[in-house]
Amino acid sequence: MKKQAGVGENDPNRKGKYRVGFTLVELLVVVAVIAMLSSLLLPVVAKARRKARMMEELSASRQLMFAVQMYSADNSDLVFQGYARDINAKDDQGIPLSFPANARYPWRLSPYLSQSFETIYCSDNRRKLDELRKLDRAGYVYSVSVFPSLGINSYFVGGNETEFPAELVNDRFGSGTVVKKMSEIRKPTELMGFASARSSVSGNDANGYYQVTPPSLKDRMWTDKWDPQCPPKDWGFVAPRFNLRSVTSMMDGHAQLLGLVGMQDMGHWCNTADSAGFMLSPR
Repeated sequence: MKKQAGVGENDPNRKGKYRVGFTLVELLVVVAVIAMLSSLLLPVVAKARRKARMMEELSASRQLMFAVQMYSADNSDLVFQGYARDINAKDDQGIPLSFPANARYPWRLSPYLSQSFETIYCSDNRRKLDELRKLDRAGYVYSVSVFPSLGINSYFVGGNETEFPAELVNDRFGSGTVVKKMSEIRKPTELMGFASARSSVSGNDANGYYQVTPPSLKDRMWTDKWDPQCPPKDWGFVAPRFNLRSVTSMMDGHAQLLGLVGMQDMGHWCNTADSAGFMLSPR
């Protein structure tokens, strides 16, 4: 029996029961579109992550300065000392600390931060805190005092008891060179308390250190140009990790970013500095 015209298997108007999969050309087009979108989105995502890390560190720097201000209010206007053996310093379990953990700022300042080391170790440095918490108790207590995300301006803010004693420095270079009281600070909006820091352990960089040291004392202390490959000490342990800018907190409590030029301005480091290139001179 003959099939009726228009309804046979060879009828061009008849649709197949099942759809055949994508052709190779279609798949290649899809892959190309995905690759293009990824190339556009990845830089945006990376930029957003960098900004989030920066904002977290700015927030942490403000909290550190708030803690310093609370310390001053509790101690008759005294400035929180940058590095000092504190026989009363204790860990989070109330156990007295030994030197040098009791001299570095993290354990001494942590009571004013509700013992929150998530504030002291922020942003990318949070991973470092997780690593340290896996150490034995003694190793943790010691190591956690070494690598906070922001280093304190220990020489000129309260003084460094071992390297830059306030009494000796002020006697030689003039009263107020190292500030001992908050009321002595001439320009609290410009004098820096903390800055983004970095250090190196066994050749590996760490995103933090307990102090930052100035570009100049009696002589130039830093190398002339920033080089990310240089030892951290060559730039005072300062870390310009946000597009060549460092998070800083000033003694009035506000936080800001300083670029490479700003970080070398001695007016941000020393209370008595009268110029960006200021150097200490015996009176």
